[in-house]
Amino acid sequence: MPIRYPLIAIAAIPLAASTISPLVAQDERAQELAAYDTSTVDLERGRAVVVGAYVASPGQEAEGAPAINPQAGACFQCHGIDGKGDKAAVFPRLTDQTYKYLYDSLKDYASGVRQNQIMTPIAKALTEQQMRDVSAYYAAQKEAEYPPPDRVDPQILQHGAALAAVGNARLGVQGCINCHGPDGVGLPPTYPYLAGQYAAYLEAQMKAWKTGERKGDGFGIMENIAKRLTDEEIHAVSQYYAAIRPRSVTPEQTDAAAPMVPLPQISAPTLGR
Repeated sequence: MPIRYPLIAIAAIPLAASTISPLVAQDERAQELAAYDTSTVDLERGRAVVVGAYVASPGQEAEGAPAINPQAGACFQCHGIDGKGDKAAVFPRLTDQTYKYLYDSLKDYASGVRQNQIMTPIAKALTEQQMRDVSAYYAAQKEAEYPPPDRVDPQILQHGAALAAVGNARLGVQGCINCHGPDGVGLPPTYPYLAGQYAAYLEAQMKAWKTGERKGDGFGIMENIAKRLTDEEIHAVSQYYAAIRPRSVTPEQTDAAAPMVPLPQISAPTLGR
């Protein structure tokens, strides 16, 4: 026989005067969706930001931010034209990342929520539209090759794989796949792509979450998880994600439910164009 649970009467709770009305809530949701609508972006303008061919007008920078020479702040010098990044210098790979994640990261750098000696002044020098355009440009790049994985102790990789798949119940840590998807493909549009990202970068970011140096997660999920992990576990899971190579499914192909217009595919430009 099916188990029947007793019905519990719940008294009606009067709504406070400050309760958000459905119309207001819908309007706020519409504004949120509009913020990530790629129909207003221009990939050629984004490429101009990447190669440093943009103008930072006097006074455009946020108060207290140093002026930026556009060429000196050109994205390709650290992240490459195709978003492959720089493994040796710990500049992250942007290829295969989602538009929303890249745009939100620039907004966090510009607002000071996320601090970095290189990225903070550059983001502050960009206009809102430039941030949108360059984020869309890098999100559209899919052709950057992956370098060969590092040689890592198999036991370390196995430990990292276990953390990614099931987490650590004793520490109250969920598996990374719950937010970052199977094989590190991410869960668009919010949670980033991790497969093939450089291990040193992943480890540095996890430690920044752990110490509270990195902010920007409104729910505190990453900070809470990182603080529960040991440095050895952070190292293991970073090495694991750096070692996996993405499946043929890209974030945009798994993005059907995301509130964004699909990005057009363009080939990586050359500096001579």
